[in-house]
Amino acid sequence: MKRSPASFKPLEPDDLIGSASRAARALVAKARRLRSGGEGTLKVLLYGPPGVGKTTIAEMVARELTGGEPCAIEDHNGREITIEVVRRWMDGLAYRGLFAGGRAARIVNELDRCSREAQDLLLTYLDRMPPERAFLGTSNLQLDLLTERFQTRFQTWKIAAPQQEEIEAWLVRRWKAPRKLAQQIALGCGGCVRAALADLESALDLEAAA
Repeated sequence: MKRSPASFKPLEPDDLIGSASRAARALVAKARRLRSGGEGTLKVLLYGPPGVGKTTIAEMVARELTGGEPCAIEDHNGREITIEVVRRWMDGLAYRGLFAGGRAARIVNELDRCSREAQDLLLTYLDRMPPERAFLGTSNLQLDLLTERFQTRFQTWKIAAPQQEEIEAWLVRRWKAPRKLAQQIALGCGGCVRAALADLESALDLEAAA
């Protein structure tokens, strides 16, 4: 068994489970087509409960679009996105012809935490976003708690918590966890994959200390 589940970082869609894996597979394929000369942009909003892989999916899509170039990916928290920040992004649109730097992606976690003023201006930015760019937002809220105007700008994906049986099978398959332990962890984690891995790590530490 791999000895550090809590530090596990999924890198491919098949490293995820349930709806997260399905969404990652579809969005990574879309980013690959765009990188291969497709037209348009990616504007994606991933929503659902904490710990189910939303940020991980966004990171996979950004890496695929940019070819893994770290300088081409920006990572933000919604609380950092003020109206001044969005204005800087808007100002940068005027120079895209002179300073086009190739494909790029912005990830904003907890997008719903942007200020109302920033959200209003962000709608305009999204409408003007140049080709071969991605804007990838995540939210722990239900979609109906986000404004309808926001929803119309994005391709929305609901990332549901995986079923208990899915988590149990994944722990057994990937981590070689004993079936009984996997059942206990899957039952207690409430569908949060991050919590399941932390619980497995604790179980391994107790086993090592015994």
